[in-house]
Amino acid sequence: MILLLIVGLCHVAMGQTEWDNPNTCGSAGTNWKPCIERKVADQVFASCCERFIPPECRGMCMYETNAIEARVILMHTIQPSRCRLYKYLPAIVHCAAQTHDNSECCRANGVADIGEQCLEMCRPQQNPRQPWGLKSLRKDLVTCLAKWDQILQCHQAGLRARKVPRPT
Repeated sequence: MILLLIVGLCHVAMGQTEWDNPNTCGSAGTNWKPCIERKVADQVFASCCERFIPPECRGMCMYETNAIEARVILMHTIQPSRCRLYKYLPAIVHCAAQTHDNSECCRANGVADIGEQCLEMCRPQQNPRQPWGLKSLRKDLVTCLAKWDQILQCHQAGLRARKVPRPT
C-alpha cells in the first residue's frame, strides 16, 4: 500500500523523491492540471492557515479556481475591517504555495500581464509575516487580485504527492 503525503507538509532533507504521476499533472504539458484533488489540497492549505492566519482571513485559504467564486470569497474576506489583507496576504500566499515556486504557471496563465510584481503572489515568501503595505495592501499588488483565481490554480497545480511506503 502507498500513502500520499503532500510535500509541503514535510521537508525531504536528503535522497531522491519519488513523485506520484510526475508527468501527468502540474506542468505546461498538462495545462497545469492539479496533481492533488481539491478536497485534499484545501485541507493542506487550511491546516497551514490555521497556524499563521487569523480566523477572519481564513476564508481565502482554499484553492478556489472558479473566477466568480474566487472574487466572491475575496470580497467577503476583505469587506470593511474584516481581514487586513496587507498584513496576512503574504502568509496566505505562502500557505498556498507550500514551498513551490509557481511563477512559470502564473506567467503562462497571464498573471504577469498585469505586472511582474504579481509573480510575488506565485511563490513562497521569504518572510510570510512581512506585511505588503503599511495600513493597506500595496497598490501595485491590489491589481494582481484580479487574477486571484489563476494564482490559486497555479498553487494547486504546484502541489505534489510523494510515494511513501506504509510502515509494516
